[in-house]
Amino acid sequence: MSITARPRTATLAALAVVGALALTGCTPAGDANPSEATPAATTSAPEKSGAASPDAGGDAATTADALAERDAFIAAQQQPVGQPTLTAKTPAQQELVAQQRAHVEANGGQWSEQAETVTLALALDACETSILNGHQVDQNVYQVHVASSPLIQSLAIDDASREGAVSIMVFGTRFLCPDDAPQWEQAWTESSGQ
Repeated sequence: MSITARPRTATLAALAVVGALALTGCTPAGDANPSEATPAATTSAPEKSGAASPDAGGDAATTADALAERDAFIAAQQQPVGQPTLTAKTPAQQELVAQQRAHVEANGGQWSEQAETVTLALALDACETSILNGHQVDQNVYQVHVASSPLIQSLAIDDASREGAVSIMVFGTRFLCPDDAPQWEQAWTESSGQ
């Protein structure tokens, strides 16, 4: 599957307009209460999305396992809590940023600290959603995530910028949660008809 150049570049152009709004609350990090969503990193947690959520009686062990896995993922990403900007810390993050930056610059765009933050936040957000949905990303999970993500909504000043944000998000899963990336790519393809 090929992620097109136009959407990812369109989002980065939209960043200049969105400015600080796009970064408000975008730090993907755990909070004191692991049963609550973390800022912009759990935009479609099972409790909120209804997608792949446990039954009303609930499988407490499954939920606890997902939350523990989410917390371990967040810790492994090494992104400090409460930081308004994200910088690539892990080798996977560094490779994602390097490829996205090369793509943007090859298409005449300029890279910035804000572009790095948004690229990382979008990918981290999607990976966390994968975890909280038991690594089962289908069309419903995808649609709920895209529709409910405050980060995507803050970037979506028009259809092209929304599609660009989603393109960056899906591309980022290849690096930060590669086992889940094919599901994100399939749902994106089915949703956009690409």
